[in-house]
Amino acid sequence: MDIKTLIEHPHVWQGSNNQAVGEVYATGFSELDALLPGGGWPTAALTEILLERHGVGELSLLMPAMARLCEPEFPESARGWIFWVSPPFIPYAPALSRHGIDLSRVLLVHTPAMQCASLWAMEQALHAKSCIAVLAWARAADNTMLRRLQLAAEKARCWAVLFRPDAAVRERSPAALRLRLARTGDVTRVEILKCRGARPGVAHIKQDI
Repeated sequence: MDIKTLIEHPHVWQGSNNQAVGEVYATGFSELDALLPGGGWPTAALTEILLERHGVGELSLLMPAMARLCEPEFPESARGWIFWVSPPFIPYAPALSRHGIDLSRVLLVHTPAMQCASLWAMEQALHAKSCIAVLAWARAADNTMLRRLQLAAEKARCWAVLFRPDAAVRERSPAALRLRLARTGDVTRVEILKCRGARPGVAHIKQDI
């Protein structure tokens, strides 16, 4: 392999090259899209979102993209389940429907109160290759498990999102995208800690929770 081919490989990051690795889903928030390679959430990859507390706008941040996946014009060959693993609260169905989420495409699983149960369920959902998006909540995750999730998302070509406490900010992570969310008034501060294909940055998103 010559040096030009190596440099142009999509998995090689160049500091001045703000290009996406593969397909993306637009977030629906222009300020955030401008910071992400390709202008959206990386698909076929793990996105890790760190929260100072639940309810800082994390679900509202994902709603436009999830609604897009449910639109009739979205390629039928790329459709699948939107799989939720152990959310801290039962999702409010009328709110999901109001945002354009097709409830018939949503699967909700609550795992036993074990540290690794939700991560195991997330990994199995990715391996099933019948999901277009997998969302999971976990209190802790080691680097080995996170790498397995990243590889599973790549192989399944599935958008995988893992929510973890803010305390994990100092831990290593192989996730393609790593965000940290905080809330002040009606504004969610989205800090990009790590982004494959781009540099860190901060977006301030005004939204209703």
